[in-house]
Amino acid sequence: MTLDPMTEVAVQAWGEAAATARRTRAGLDTRGLAAFERAATAVQAELVRRVGQHFTLAELATAWREADRWAPDVALDAALPGRAPRSTPLLVDLACARLQRSARDAHA
Repeated sequence: MTLDPMTEVAVQAWGEAAATARRTRAGLDTRGLAAFERAATAVQAELVRRVGQHFTLAELATAWREADRWAPDVALDAALPGRAPRSTPLLVDLACARLQRSARDAHA
């Protein structure tokens, strides 16, 4: 499958998300971990809401590039009463990594 350069950059960034999230989780206490997981779930749900159930990798990459406009607020609201995770971009990368397998063109 050939991806446009912008989508290729996004997919590469998502590829590192799982390992980075594991390292981040390892450094959190119980409350911090709970806040991280709530924020990660909320960011993924919002991403699904934005791209819909049937999306392409390019559409997911576009939502990824726009996430700095909405993800910090979503993560903060979900993390309460705990503190929001310091790395909202990681939460977005992680959500995209999980969702990319569901893209219409993921297996083309």
